[in-house]
Amino acid sequence: MNAHHFSTLLEHPADRQACWGQINSSYFGALHVQCLDTGTFDARMDAYELGPLGMFMIEAPSHRVARPDTRHEIVLDEHYKLVLQLEGHGHISQRDREFHLHPGDWSLYDPRVPYAITNPERSRLLAITIPRQQFKGMKIPDLHTCEAHTPAMQGLYAVLGSFLTSLADQLPSLPHAVGRSVSDTVLGLLASTLATHSDEQFGGAHPVPSVLKARVKQFVHAHLADPALSLDLIAQQLRCSKRYLHRVFENEDQTLDRFIWQMRLERCGEALRNAAGRRTSVSEIAFAWGFNSSAHFCRVFKAQYGVSPREFQRREAEKAASPALAH
Repeated sequence: MNAHHFSTLLEHPADRQACWGQINSSYFGALHVQCLDTGTFDARMDAYELGPLGMFMIEAPSHRVARPDTRHEIVLDEHYKLVLQLEGHGHISQRDREFHLHPGDWSLYDPRVPYAITNPERSRLLAITIPRQQFKGMKIPDLHTCEAHTPAMQGLYAVLGSFLTSLADQLPSLPHAVGRSVSDTVLGLLASTLATHSDEQFGGAHPVPSVLKARVKQFVHAHLADPALSLDLIAQQLRCSKRYLHRVFENEDQTLDRFIWQMRLERCGEALRNAAGRRTSVSEIAFAWGFNSSAHFCRVFKAQYGVSPREFQRREAEKAASPALAH
């Protein structure tokens, strides 16, 4: 997993607040960062790349971040931003809306619109930047938050919050290969919250293609191990036609069928890498991820990776053993 780590602890105490402002500006643009803590400002940020998403673990004393005007473009103008409160409390305001963040609460907002986020005590946060094109054609409500008004929304919003909380704990140890599938799951869950909010507000209109695409990808990742996963099953479960599914994916680099096989191959490749040196057969791994023919799996795996699954596993075992041999 690509990661960058930043801390104010290596700076002179008098320079730490300025350092924190520079760290924030490098990823989020020239925002107004105000440190509210009068003591030594010890803060850190860990930045990760998960597919198209930027994920930032932030731990800092009391501070306030604001974008008071939009006269100048900043790097976040091409993104939406989601903040999950992990520890401490926060307060976010934008336009005429305000929301208090308790541990486990989240809020999605448009950083092109003036906003302010205040953490009045030491807090730990997960911030996620999402390219705007991921939700192209969909109106994002002001401060889309976990504040739910119906049981359906309450359950779905809680699922997203729980998933992101668990993801925050696992970020440092996630293998790079799962970045795309994890980001698709996040986008799918978030798209579901947006679609549910839209249903509640406007009476259940048909989801726009970008939302349906995210939900389809989420469904695929959740059912990769099921050999019955198919376009028919997806269309049935998501209540749309196969023809519409094809239209939704027509601007992608690959068809939906190909996307399913690609994700299965990536999971198998990671499983072979992790199983290197252990007694896990190629067939067991293939069947565990939805393939129902060893011959078909070996054929498509070699077409993807250039070597057979057994050769791939042997090479990974040699890589794992080489550091030990060096000592």
